[in-house]
Amino acid sequence: MFEMSRMVEIWIFAGLGVMVLLFLMSGMARLYRKAGPHEALIVYGLGGTRVVQGHGTLVLPMVQVCRDLSLELMSFDVAPQQDLYTKQGVAVTVEAVAQIKVKSDRESVLTAAEQFLTKSDQEREALIRLVMEGHLRGIIGQLTVEEIVKQPEMVSDRMRGTCAEDMNKMGLEVISFTIKEVRDKNEYITNMGKPDVARIKRDADVATGSGSRYGDQARAGAAGICRGQGAGGSGTCAGGNTVSGQAGGITARSGSEEGAISGSHQTSAGAGRQGV
Repeated sequence: MFEMSRMVEIWIFAGLGVMVLLFLMSGMARLYRKAGPHEALIVYGLGGTRVVQGHGTLVLPMVQVCRDLSLELMSFDVAPQQDLYTKQGVAVTVEAVAQIKVKSDRESVLTAAEQFLTKSDQEREALIRLVMEGHLRGIIGQLTVEEIVKQPEMVSDRMRGTCAEDMNKMGLEVISFTIKEVRDKNEYITNMGKPDVARIKRDADVATGSGSRYGDQARAGAAGICRGQGAGGSGTCAGGNTVSGQAGGITARSGSEEGAISGSHQTSAGAGRQGV
């Protein structure tokens, strides 16, 4: 009987030990935070501030706080509501798309955390958009409408170069900046291409007219074919050509051939008279 009670006690203590172990593991799992490849964990409190990327860490309750900072690509429109004025003083509206992300090195992550850790995604994008629009306004003011329309890559390169310093101060980098549309209210851009369109149309008309003249000349030459005067009749073509009609068809001879034939007939006739 004593042994049975002893075994019961052992099983009770073993069950309690398993339950305590499971409880501790569950508590540790809740305290253990993992960072995916698309984010960084900012842990601050006891022990200072540290950045966790690509692995996990244990966050002690009440003495430490953990917040995540997204490292994903941010894409948003850069479209100032006010008109932008070019170097020529022409008011244009520019719409662009910017792609920006937090740089992956520890210093940049800490810098971005100082700027945006407690802000929502909308607030963060609004701040970045204000900076981008200010730089875009300055760049458009240095260019002509023709340069903006015909060289959008140059505008994009200038934007990336100009914004780089300000973005670095926020721990960000500009991945791409693309011009989507440029328009104006005074139809400057529409009229800008009209001289080229008119020139191309004029060249096409000239080429078509030359082709028509060549065709007319060819048809005029073909019209020099003579019309016979019936079977056995004869006619003279333009250029002195002679056409004679025979039963089997029409034979055409030039003036020089006619003269040679006539001369041959006269020589034969003279030789006949001498023989007589």
